[in-house]
Amino acid sequence: MKRTAMRVSLAAGSCLAALIGLAGSTAALATAAPATGGTATGGTAITVQPGHRDQIINGFGFAEAFREPVITALPAAEQRQVEAALFDPSTGAGFSIVRFGLGGATDPGDPINGPGDVADQVWLGRAAERYGVHQFYADAWSAPAGMKTNGSLDNGGYLCGSPGESCAAGDKRQAYAALLAAEAKGFARHGMPLTAIDFVNEPEIGPAYASMLMTPAQAADFVPYLGRALQQEHLATKVACCDAEGWTDGAAYASAVLGSPAAARYVGLITSHGYTAPPTVPLTSARLSRPVWQSEWADFSAWDPAWDDGTAGSGLTWAEHIQTALTEADVDAFFYWWGASASTANSGLVQVAGANVNLSKRYWAFAAFSRFIRPGAVRVGASTGNAALQVSAFRNRDGSLVVEVINTAATPQPVGLTGPEGLGGRAGGRSRATAYLTDATHSLAPEGAAAATAPPRSLTTWVIPGS
Repeated sequence: MKRTAMRVSLAAGSCLAALIGLAGSTAALATAAPATGGTATGGTAITVQPGHRDQIINGFGFAEAFREPVITALPAAEQRQVEAALFDPSTGAGFSIVRFGLGGATDPGDPINGPGDVADQVWLGRAAERYGVHQFYADAWSAPAGMKTNGSLDNGGYLCGSPGESCAAGDKRQAYAALLAAEAKGFARHGMPLTAIDFVNEPEIGPAYASMLMTPAQAADFVPYLGRALQQEHLATKVACCDAEGWTDGAAYASAVLGSPAAARYVGLITSHGYTAPPTVPLTSARLSRPVWQSEWADFSAWDPAWDDGTAGSGLTWAEHIQTALTEADVDAFFYWWGASASTANSGLVQVAGANVNLSKRYWAFAAFSRFIRPGAVRVGASTGNAALQVSAFRNRDGSLVVEVINTAATPQPVGLTGPEGLGGRAGGRSRATAYLTDATHSLAPEGAAAATAPPRSLTTWVIPGS
């Protein structure tokens, strides 16, 4: 289909003479000279192309792996406060995917070990379902000790029977696959069928906690065992692979499993973490046939709730990580590590300190995306000639359009989006578009529909209802 462009020139305070409506049209949201300070952009436009379709967004997520009691031990009111902060799409972050941890934990106080995996995490799924969440992803940290070459849950070790690995106990590939399928069936029995299940976590390292090593070739070898086991249990759960520690390693695992016809037929999801290499490029050329999730990433420095202090844990840093992953790496989902945690590190978005619930600016960076970009949204074209701005745009299933604008400059950068005929048309005589500002002093603060100037070092989220 030929795309017809509509370019609209406007200055701050003027009317927007066209609206985004028909698929295939292009609307330009012009920027004007800064009201105070900064450098004029000379009419540079943010151009949104609703007819240009990129990846489908599955959602945004987090894990509570091995830390659920942090929330369940809270008084009822505070427990509900945390649940709403994580899942409520109106007042909270509206996370739409929950990651479960399987495979045993050995840290003091951790309750998950073997058969208890399902029961220990059902409460989290129940909380999510109360807010309409139905995407659940489970990832195993390790096979049981008796199925591994080192006889331990910890310190790596390989799955018995994997190519090149042997154990006195014999080949455990089938037994491990059956165990994982049984876990998946357990979740389904509790009314929360798993969207996908992965059989290994960060398989290229073997730290001194629950972990298991697998080479890319060994992962490709194991996938058919798990795929068949899930089918035998009559489950629609997809096989995921392989939650590598960093994006570069993730590409090697994706290449191995998708390059093996026997494995590729069962793999429905490609996953990787962002620690040792961030998601800045597509993980696989097979993106259009397999969703790709950045399934874990965090900063572990001391707890820092700041928006923009130049650290790896700041809110603006994570807003840029999310924007880059969506626009440059074409991810279909983006996760942080823990949603809520009692840790004194940045490992959680929400800190539980006694009965106090503290929200970091990382949390608000996620909320600016996850609250408004809903599962099934399609990323559409968005570009700008202003190098200070990072932009993306998404069309939700209900027809609403979300435009994310990060101003990385230390000066204001105006972005005109005005009515009475502003994007989305009129509602009660006013434009239906609403801007939400997140910066050092605002957390998704509604800014109305008037022409807006993106403050220095900020994230502005435009939400334009469908016609």
